[in-house]
Amino acid sequence: MLKRLWNDQPYLAFGCALMVLLAAYLPTLQTIPNGSDNYYMIDVGETQVVLNVWGTLHATGYPLYVMLSSALVALLKLVGVSAAAAPAVTSLLWGSGALALLYALLLHLTRRIWLAAAALVLFGLARTIWIHNVIAEIYSLGLFFLLALLLLALWRTDVRRRIYALALIGGLGVAHHRAIIMVAPALLYAVWPQLTAAPRRIPRVLLLCLLLGLLGLLPYVYLPLREWSGAGWVYGEPGTWQGLLDQFWGREADRFVGLPATWEGLRANFDLINGVLLTDAAWPGVLLGLVGLLLGLRAPETRRAAVTLLLSAGVAYAFHVLLYRDILSALIMPILVSFAVGWVWLADAALRWAQKRAHCVGASHESLMRRTQAGIFVLAGLYAAWLVGQNGAFIGGLTSDPRGLETIRAVQQTPPGTTLMIPWGPRHFAAGFARDVLGLLASVTLVDHKAHYAASAQSGTLVTPDYTLYTFPLAWWEARLGGRVYLQAAAPFMVQIRTTPTLVEGQTLDDVTALEYNVMCADDDILLHVLWATPEVPARDMSVYVHLLDAAGTRIAQGDQAAPVYGWYPLTRWTAGESVRDVYMLPRLAGAAQIRFGLYYQDAVGAFVNQSLYEAAVQCDE
Repeated sequence: MLKRLWNDQPYLAFGCALMVLLAAYLPTLQTIPNGSDNYYMIDVGETQVVLNVWGTLHATGYPLYVMLSSALVALLKLVGVSAAAAPAVTSLLWGSGALALLYALLLHLTRRIWLAAAALVLFGLARTIWIHNVIAEIYSLGLFFLLALLLLALWRTDVRRRIYALALIGGLGVAHHRAIIMVAPALLYAVWPQLTAAPRRIPRVLLLCLLLGLLGLLPYVYLPLREWSGAGWVYGEPGTWQGLLDQFWGREADRFVGLPATWEGLRANFDLINGVLLTDAAWPGVLLGLVGLLLGLRAPETRRAAVTLLLSAGVAYAFHVLLYRDILSALIMPILVSFAVGWVWLADAALRWAQKRAHCVGASHESLMRRTQAGIFVLAGLYAAWLVGQNGAFIGGLTSDPRGLETIRAVQQTPPGTTLMIPWGPRHFAAGFARDVLGLLASVTLVDHKAHYAASAQSGTLVTPDYTLYTFPLAWWEARLGGRVYLQAAAPFMVQIRTTPTLVEGQTLDDVTALEYNVMCADDDILLHVLWATPEVPARDMSVYVHLLDAAGTRIAQGDQAAPVYGWYPLTRWTAGESVRDVYMLPRLAGAAQIRFGLYYQDAVGAFVNQSLYEAAVQCDE
C-alpha cells in the first residue's frame, strides 16, 4: 500500500523531521527512576518497575503493552541500556512508529512532502506528544494504534479486507486503552460506503468484526498467569475472577467518569481540557488547525478525511468535557492529530492560492510560490522554536526530578526485616525499583497506605519515612491501627510506628533524660543516636537542640528539631516510663570535635531556656 508512495524524497523529509524531534527528545529522555508527582508522571515509576520484572500495571492492566514493552526492555538491557532508561526508550520507539504513521497519513492526504514533515515536527513538539515519547507510559502505543486505524480507514485506494483489519487493530487498541473507542464513529463514517455496498452481507461482516475485535482481549490472560507464577510486582488480584474483572473494567477510575453535577463542574471540565490544548498547540495552532480542517470540508477530494478527523477530535473533546473529570492524554491525542492534518491542509491552500494569484496577475509563478513556501516554513520554524521553549525545560525538569534517586538512597537505611510503608505514588514506585529491579531491599517488605500492617505495628517492625507523616499524621495512623501509636526513630529519617510503648526498665529518673547516646560517622554525615526516657508524662513540650562544635567550642553546624523523632513525637504524647530512640543528622565537616545537645523550651516572655545539656565527642577518621 505504501510502496508506490515512498521514494527518496519522502524518506529524506521524514528522516529530517525525525532527527529534529530526536534532537529535542533525547536531552529530556527519562534515564533515572522517576521522582516527579506531576500528573503526567504519576504512574511512570510503576511502569519502570513493571517493564523490568514482567509485572502487571494498574487497571486496566494494559497487558499487550506490558508484554511487548517488557520484551523490548529486556533486549535494550542486553545492549547496555540501563534499567531506568529502557522503559522510556520503548515509549520513544512506539512514538517514532506513530510519527511514521502520521507522516504517511499527511503525505497521502496532501502529497506535500516537506509540509507533511514540517507538520510532523510541530505535532511531535506538542507537550502531550513530546512527554509521552520520553517517559515510561502507555500512551505512545495508544497513539500508534490510533494512527494505524486512521491511516487504514482514510487510504484512498482499495485496501483488501479493510473493515476486518480495522476490527482487529481496533480490538487490540481498545483492549489496550478504552479511550480508543472514541474514534469508532469516525472510522464508521470513513468506511460506511464500503460497509453498506452489499447490504445482505452486513450481518456476516459485523459478526466477523466482533470476533476479530474480541481477539484483542486475549492478552488479558497475561495478568492471572503472572500472579500465579509469582511475579515480583502485581497490581491488585488478577489471579481471581473478581480481581481480573476489576482490572479489566478499571472500576477505580469510575470516580472520574460521569456528567458534572453542576454548571460549575461543567465549566471546570471545559477550562481543564482547553487549558491543555492551548498549552499543547497555543491558540494560533488551535485556530489554524480548525481553519485547515474546515477548508478540507470544502474540497471533494478531502471531504471524507476532513469529516472523519473532525468526528475523531469532536467525540474525544465532547467526552472529555461532558463525561470525564480529569486530564486523559488518550483523549487529547486525537485532537492534536486532527490539528496536524489541518495545518497541512491550510498550508496547501495557501500554496494553491499563491499559484492561482500568480496566474491571475501574471506574476512569476515560481517567485510567488517560493515566497509563500518560505513564509510558511518561517512561521513553522518560529512556532517550533516557541514549542521547544515552552516544553523543553518543563519536560526536562520532570524527567530529571531527583526525588526518585533520593528516595532510593533514603530507603537503603531501612532496617532489615521490617515492613516499609510508603504511600502509593512516585516514592513508593522508587522504593519498588530499589527492591525489585536493583535488589537493594531484599529483606524489607514494601507496602502502601492501603495495606494491612497491624501485626507489624504490634511487633515493632513497621517503619515509614518521616515525610509520610505530613500526609498521614498520627491521627490517621491511630484510626488505621485502632488505637494509640508510639514513635521511635528507626534510622535516619525513618520512623518506627508501634502500638505498644517501649518502656525503660531498671532506671530511676527525675526528668526526661538521655539515657544513652553515641556518635557515628558516615561518608557525608555525622549521626547522633540518642535514647531518651521519661519517668512520667512530661508537663510541657520541648524542642531538641543539636550543635556541632569545633575544638574551640564554636558552633559550625546544627540539626535542631521542634520535637523528638524528626518533629513528629511531642513530649506530651509520651507515656510514663517510655523510652524513645532518636537520630539527629549533621554534616560531616572538617574540624568537627564535639556535639552539644539537649532539650529546650521558650518561656512566657519568649526567652529560650535549656532544660538539659549533653556533650558527645566526634571522632571521625579524616
